[in-house]
Amino acid sequence: MIWSNYQKTAYQMEPHQHDMHEFFICLNNQGIQHIEGQRCAFQRGRAFMLYSGCKHHIEFMPGVESEFIFVCFDKNHLAKSGYLRLQEQLKNRQIKKCYFSGNTPDYLNFNVETIRLLYKEFSSPGLLQNELIDSLLVQLLVAFLRSTNLEASTINPKIDKKRLKITRLCQRAAMDSSLEITLAQAARKTGTCRSVFAALTKEITGLSWREYILDCRLKKSIDLLATTDMQILQVAFTCHFNNIAYFHRTFLKKYGNTPGKMRRILQQNSFPHILKEFK
Repeated sequence: MIWSNYQKTAYQMEPHQHDMHEFFICLNNQGIQHIEGQRCAFQRGRAFMLYSGCKHHIEFMPGVESEFIFVCFDKNHLAKSGYLRLQEQLKNRQIKKCYFSGNTPDYLNFNVETIRLLYKEFSSPGLLQNELIDSLLVQLLVAFLRSTNLEASTINPKIDKKRLKITRLCQRAAMDSSLEITLAQAARKTGTCRSVFAALTKEITGLSWREYILDCRLKKSIDLLATTDMQILQVAFTCHFNNIAYFHRTFLKKYGNTPGKMRRILQQNSFPHILKEFK
């Protein structure tokens, strides 16, 4: 799942967290971004990476509007699109508490131009819309990572091959919600023991294997609710929930709404904040 939005506002903002990642580009110099106790003044073109679970808010100048464009995307969106290594690097930057981009003139200009193109594609979609949006998002994220000037996370060469196999399995799970494989089976398939597989999966995805599979299925159900007229029962079965009561229970726990109510919300809102924010 991925959305973009443009705002020009000075409304009072309370500290909050996201269930999604948010990549944020300033379009003027009016405001201060607070993330996990750190602060950085707005600068036209500067990027802020608001990772899932990070508490943040904007401090506005009295009577002056801040202008910005942001794009929200699910934690597994990059894996679905084939960029799990990029997803890993974002997790590495989150661990290092890297929230604010660099500010060289060329980089700032690139950000403004690219985020405007991305938002325009959301507003007026054209041929191969999803492919272009993913491409622009990846360019923005790679440029952000490079601008932070931190060394990439190092990988122990002894587990490099195992990590690659697990990464590929995670990519497959993100793209195929019907994948039915236990932790023990997954460990054997990737040539690892259960403990190593569990540790590397947690490191790569931020979730346990069971949590990751469940998260992929729930996010797939959201996509189907938003883009198809499938009956709820059919959505559940398509996403490999064979028990409709379990589907409703897990869906309600994650999103705070039933699948039916969520479908109505998605149909009424092009940018459903209910999937984005929680206090």
